[in-house]
Amino acid sequence: MYGYVRPGVLAPAEAAALRQAVFRLFGEASKDEGPLSEGEVVRRMNEEGLTTARGNPWRREVLHRLLTNPRIAGLDPSGKPIEGWGESVLTPEQFLRLGALFDERSSQRAAPREPHDYLATGGCAICGNCATSMTGARVDSGAPPSYRCPPPTEAVKSCGSVRMNADRLEESVAEQVLAELLKPGAQEHLEALQADVEAETARLRQHIKGADARFVSIGDLHGRGLMVESAFLAAQKANKDDLRLSRARLHYLEQMTDLPIGGVDDLVHWWNTAPHASKKALVLLEIEHVRVLPQQAGSNDPHGRLQIKWRQPAA
Repeated sequence: MYGYVRPGVLAPAEAAALRQAVFRLFGEASKDEGPLSEGEVVRRMNEEGLTTARGNPWRREVLHRLLTNPRIAGLDPSGKPIEGWGESVLTPEQFLRLGALFDERSSQRAAPREPHDYLATGGCAICGNCATSMTGARVDSGAPPSYRCPPPTEAVKSCGSVRMNADRLEESVAEQVLAELLKPGAQEHLEALQADVEAETARLRQHIKGADARFVSIGDLHGRGLMVESAFLAAQKANKDDLRLSRARLHYLEQMTDLPIGGVDDLVHWWNTAPHASKKALVLLEIEHVRVLPQQAGSNDPHGRLQIKWRQPAA
């Protein structure tokens, strides 16, 4: 059994891995992170290079089956301590508490929460520690929507340690956006920003349209022997990466186009009655990014965790 060399004798590294998994399920692994789902815990274990007793990647059902086995706490099927068992990965108290957690989550999954339309995803909200784009997610089906710095991967060197409830972040951002709308010249400022976005969107569309010609040109140079294989492969990769980033940037900018503010006299009234897509367009247009700082001990002010960089029109 994973976690044991033999019954009642721990395999220290495996036992530590399981205890860490349980701490993550309870939300006790980090003060900056709430309880994680079994799926998220398994993903962390796999990213850390942990494998099952048979050397396979972890799966949610494998971890669940292991953590609901009474022997993980030195108990028999009836819940009584096994005589002479020795050490156990979990205490009986932890095992019972874990069972209650699984039962609670199971009941919550029976009534899934409504999806949340995030206001500042896609690169607007970034981690205050590592500047990685934050994603919108729920820790589990019963948790409120939140923004979180994603766990690190080979491709993304994020810290994975900053999280903030969506309602606190979005309400604070909305308050500051509304304050900007009350300033003199707000309408003219927005129109200038829109003109910049429209110009950049047009340039990106033209650049993306020319990608096929660039690929053909690279292939032609290679075919004529004017480009060595290594340079050809590097150029192909650079062109593909550029195309991927250009398309992502274009999609981000296109979200700002759903902003019918022409002729609007009262921008605050418009905000209060606008559909979500238009509110998001305004936030993305006004804000270059908002840095979300880690939670500080003793502080409960969401504004203190947010640093907004406002977008400025091109000179």
